[in-house]
Amino acid sequence: MRALIISNYLEEPGTRDKYRAVAALGVNLLVATPGGSATTEASVRYAPVAVRGSPEEPATRRWHLPTLRRLFSEHRPELLHLEADPDSHLTGDAAALAQKARCPYVVFSWRSLPAPLGLLARRRARAVLRNAGGVIGGNHLAMNLLREEAPAALATAIPLAGVPFPELRPPTPTDAITLAFAGRLVPERGADLLIRALGQTFGKWRLMIAGTGPEQVALEATIQRLGLASRIRWLGGLRREALDEVFREADVLVVPSRDTAEWVEYHSPVLLEAMSHGIAPLVTRSGCLPSLVGEAGVVVEGIEQLTEVLQAWVADPSAARVIGGQARQRVLDRYVTGAVAGQTVAFWRATLDHPPTGPT
Repeated sequence: MRALIISNYLEEPGTRDKYRAVAALGVNLLVATPGGSATTEASVRYAPVAVRGSPEEPATRRWHLPTLRRLFSEHRPELLHLEADPDSHLTGDAAALAQKARCPYVVFSWRSLPAPLGLLARRRARAVLRNAGGVIGGNHLAMNLLREEAPAALATAIPLAGVPFPELRPPTPTDAITLAFAGRLVPERGADLLIRALGQTFGKWRLMIAGTGPEQVALEATIQRLGLASRIRWLGGLRREALDEVFREADVLVVPSRDTAEWVEYHSPVLLEAMSHGIAPLVTRSGCLPSLVGEAGVVVEGIEQLTEVLQAWVADPSAARVIGGQARQRVLDRYVTGAVAGQTVAFWRATLDHPPTGPT
């Protein structure tokens, strides 16, 4: 299979690793890059394209159309894979070129909430999705948004890239359980829910908090009021060293996020990386979190359920460690780079076997 990838996400961690894994599956892969120089890395060819506009506003950037047209002509892809929101200029231009070349295309997007779009952007998105052979959401929320405008296209949920899979840390037998929270200290991340739940949790536990933010002063006051200060260790901002300490010591990672009208948890690399270390995930029913952990974790709704699970695991830490093993296996099966690449190529092949959904 010959495939062309055009992406607004080239600088995200793990993206190029995924491309190499895709090429290793026998795909003749060409990736268009915004600027730079022509290179080849592990059988992946990168072709530079001049781009106008700010990297901070990828939807408004304009890629040089004659260069994109030349890539279609020279590479003759059997499939185009677009990693950009469907209303972006890049997606609109590249999809139009694919239609002229009679090349099926797939659209990937992370967008997990409806976006307020102008008239032209809405028209562009509808035209792109109406003629797409397949759509990939970075999570199930994003997939469902894409499918609303592309009901006849094949649809699936696959993250943009995979996560590393570390060696399993040696267990540290103890009758106490170590909990962790990692994230910015803002209301949406729900650290206050965790602190309030721990105020009602009895037994041997301790909590590490990796993160800073505007809610820290209020959280510290709540911790003092509940008499929990001696059990909680602040690690500061999300430095790599802080996360290493979390992954080395934690039995459970708690992700108690809240959805709002403007924000949902669309992806959580920290959660997946913790799961890959055999750390049990305890999450709220927010955004993509339930679909990430599946049956290899616990999903709660509200502070009462959160307190109930915490109390059960404090009483029996071995139960959390069993779930940690299941979480590690889930990452290996679904979220490492090789698994993400394999799912992506399988979806491409299914798209090529799928009848066209719109006019050519």
